[in-house]
Amino acid sequence: MKKIYQTFCKFEQIFAIVLLFGIAALVFISAMFRAFKHPLNWAQDAALVAFAWMIFLGSDLAIRNTRLIGIDVIVKYFPQTIQKWLSILFQIIILAFLCILVRYGYTMVMTGIQRSISTLRISYAWVTASVPVGALLMIVSQAIRMVQAIKTPVNEWGAN
Repeated sequence: MKKIYQTFCKFEQIFAIVLLFGIAALVFISAMFRAFKHPLNWAQDAALVAFAWMIFLGSDLAIRNTRLIGIDVIVKYFPQTIQKWLSILFQIIILAFLCILVRYGYTMVMTGIQRSISTLRISYAWVTASVPVGALLMIVSQAIRMVQAIKTPVNEWGAN
C-alpha cells in the first residue's frame, strides 16, 4: 500500500509540474498570437482550468512535503508537550476546514455541471472539481502528518 501511495505522490508531483509549464506555455503562446492579430480564445480558459487544478495539487504537495502552516514565533517558547499538542490541535482544525472544502466543493461541482466553458466546450464542473478532489488529497496528507505527530515522542518534539 505504501508503494502505491508513493507512486501516486510522484505522479501528482509530475502532473502539477506539467500543469505549471502548460500554463506558462499557454499564456506565452496566446500573447504571441494576440500580438500577431490571431488570438487563441480558448487558451485563457484552458489556463484557468489548469491553474485551478495546479493550485489544489500544489497545496497537497506543500502539505505533504513541508511545514506549510506553523505559528513558531509564539509556540516555540512553550514546553515540548504543549508544542506537540498545539500542533495536533492545529492539524485537527486544518482537517475540519478541508472537510468543509470537500462538502461545499461538491456542491459547487453539482451546480457547475450545467454551466459550460464555451471556448472549450466542457462543463465548468471540471474547474470546480479541483476543490473537493484537492481537499480530499490534502486530508490524506494531513492525516498522515497528524499520525506522525502523534507517534513522535515528546522528548523528540521540535528536533526536526
